[in-house]
Amino acid sequence: MNRILLCLCLCFVSLAALAQPAGDAGTLPSDAGALTAPSGDATRSQARAPKDEEDPDEDPDEHEDPDDDNDDDNDNDPDDEDATAREECPDGFDDDDDSNPSVLAPLQLDVNGKGLAPTGLALVGLHHLTDAQVRALVGAPAAGATEPLSPKEVQTLLRKLAGTGLFAHVAPRLRVSEQGPALLEVTLEEYPTVTSVQVQGLQDLPPQEWLEELFPRPPGSFGNDDEDDDDDERDVEEFVATVRIHGRRAKVSIDNPCPPLHPPREWLAHIERGQFHPGIVQGGLDAALERSLNELRDDEGYLLATVSATLSHEGALVVTVDEGRLEAVDVPGVEPKMAERVREALGLSPGDVFLRSDARRAVDRLESRLRFLRTVGGEGLNEERRSVKVVEEREATGARRYRTQEQERRASRRDEDKEPEEPESRWRKLFSWHDEREEGITLEGRRLVVHVRARRPDLSVELLPVHTQVTGFAPGLAAELRIWDPKDRVHATLDAAFFVPLRLGGQRLPDDPEGTKRQRRVSLLGGAKLHVPALGLAEVGAQVHDFTDTSDRWRLGDIDSYVYSFLINRPDRDYFRRKGFAAFATWRPARSWLAGAEFHGDTYESLQAFTPPLTLFRRDSPPFPNAPVSEGRFHSVVLRAEYDSKAKPGSPVGSLFRTPETSLFPREGDRTREPALRGLVTLEVGQQVGVDTRFWKLIGDAVLDLPVTWHSGLSVRLRVAGGQDLPLQKQEALGGWSALRGFGFKDFRGGDASVLGSAEYRWHAFGVFADLGAVHAASDWTDPRLGVGASFHFTDAVRVDAAWRTDEKARATPEARLLFVRTF
Repeated sequence: MNRILLCLCLCFVSLAALAQPAGDAGTLPSDAGALTAPSGDATRSQARAPKDEEDPDEDPDEHEDPDDDNDDDNDNDPDDEDATAREECPDGFDDDDDSNPSVLAPLQLDVNGKGLAPTGLALVGLHHLTDAQVRALVGAPAAGATEPLSPKEVQTLLRKLAGTGLFAHVAPRLRVSEQGPALLEVTLEEYPTVTSVQVQGLQDLPPQEWLEELFPRPPGSFGNDDEDDDDDERDVEEFVATVRIHGRRAKVSIDNPCPPLHPPREWLAHIERGQFHPGIVQGGLDAALERSLNELRDDEGYLLATVSATLSHEGALVVTVDEGRLEAVDVPGVEPKMAERVREALGLSPGDVFLRSDARRAVDRLESRLRFLRTVGGEGLNEERRSVKVVEEREATGARRYRTQEQERRASRRDEDKEPEEPESRWRKLFSWHDEREEGITLEGRRLVVHVRARRPDLSVELLPVHTQVTGFAPGLAAELRIWDPKDRVHATLDAAFFVPLRLGGQRLPDDPEGTKRQRRVSLLGGAKLHVPALGLAEVGAQVHDFTDTSDRWRLGDIDSYVYSFLINRPDRDYFRRKGFAAFATWRPARSWLAGAEFHGDTYESLQAFTPPLTLFRRDSPPFPNAPVSEGRFHSVVLRAEYDSKAKPGSPVGSLFRTPETSLFPREGDRTREPALRGLVTLEVGQQVGVDTRFWKLIGDAVLDLPVTWHSGLSVRLRVAGGQDLPLQKQEALGGWSALRGFGFKDFRGGDASVLGSAEYRWHAFGVFADLGAVHAASDWTDPRLGVGASFHFTDAVRVDAAWRTDEKARATPEARLLFVRTF
């Protein structure tokens, strides 16, 4: 039954399609004037009656309907065929008018109460097109035909003439003589014809690309690679749809024998396969220039671009494109010295070609280098940009000139649309939230106006989803408040963080309730620091802390450790309690360089892993072991030097969770297609209070990213660390993620020195890597250990790593992790 319904539906659709009327555009003479008459290829976009598709060698009588009582002479009358085609396809050209055509009735002409219909059509004013070509295109009766035209036919013909895009003016006039018939005279003014074109002034854009926008391929045309044998098939517009009937799918193809009509492409000026073809500019040259200019401004971003052109009487077109250069950069409302600093940070100078993307990058540079300022006010480039119009001026010699005319700026509705300010909004204005950003850049003619104001205090809050083997789940918050000095003298920053261990899953230290209570203490950190640009001080300040800390942040990122501690009881970190203070000063002599000194006074305390482990999987596994530390109070001084070629000017440095093993520079985005080098060297010298022995430790860690091709690159890392008389918490160990992948966490520990080398080659999203390392312990070096693996990258940081160890404990099954943070 379903198949029957499907067949009936398809038959009904096919019959409906076959019942659609067909039109005839007429036949063009071979000697049709200056522009050649359209060949079969040229007229492929015109509708063709089904009768035209018959084989010319076949006898038409063989296809004659036996029920047809019409006279054969009437069937062969070309005037009747044209009239029928005009009735069946009354309006073949595209019409952008969305109004209902039934609203406007055809014009009726009465003389002395008697209806009058024109019996002839005269086309006046044609220059490059011939009378026969135009009549054939719009389906008008042939010259000399005496059949009366009904008001509906007149209306349809006039609409077709206006819709061709070939004529600037279509002026109909009905001439009525006292004795003779009425004549419909239509005066046509053709759009300009271009015989050659030359583009001047373009520097950033290739002229060919802009010409393709100025003279696009005509609608309804096809490329030269199309086969002429398929012309008949393209004369009929085809639609394909998929229907579902009772759960069964079927494709229905519907042919429209009356597709939109378009002038033959040989008549129109256009670019095809990189070559200019002369012809009439469809829609007018001023409209084409205006369309191309808007494309240049809106899509390409040349907000100050203008065009001018000269068209000679012979049709030679010379177009001059000005991509738009800045005349000045104004910074109102600030002191002259500060205005000069703003202009320097923007990186925009008078005489530069101005792009919208340049403005966005300039704002980013400004807010990165001069972080105490923010762009405010103004209407932005989108609202401020004036609309343009290309106007035509005609000279007595027949030449035409075109120029860009800026329209009056539209008034902004920003102030009109503002709603009354809520009390909460007024309170929030005390702070600048990170997701609030205004462009603050406007254009006044060719002058760029930058509106800047002192930045309000910045408040940022971050969730700390801490999960470790010694605290269990300990959620917390980290907050940072920055107070900016509008004079750029001293900027202040206040930092604070806390996390609270929760009593979940019955976690405890067996037979040690006091120790359980002690490890559930709240972790607190707080600090204050100053940024003094005049002295080159990136930060100078102090902090106090009493929290659960680790020295393994260089191995695995915080979020990765917390996630895998919760999922599979594998935090891959050792923790201890650290209580004390730190004072620090960091200089930034150049964009990519840091030099700093720190003093630490801390008391260290060993922690034990809770049991049972609070984990989603492996609940029956033993607690993840936590190594003990050398307890007591220590004083130490840390000296550091750092380099990062990708560091942004003015970017903040430092952290509450600072350690000698990690950089103070923030990691800047994904890898780029330029070589990048980052590294640090730290020297820590310290002593335990009450002990005469001092310890020292030197760490060097460097990473070099080298792009090989557009989609591939090589990363090489070398980390060297060593010291003497090191406390347990500062001893070297290798093994685990980012620290000799493929091996277990700290398989090789207890050393006073270590060397780790890594190499990773990445191609698109795929990568392969190898780690090689050794540890010096008990006056001897371990044998070098090699780990190899492969990775799949979602981003530069988010990736899946699979690694194998290659020593005597090697297995076929790799260690695999989905990692979210890259620590090197």
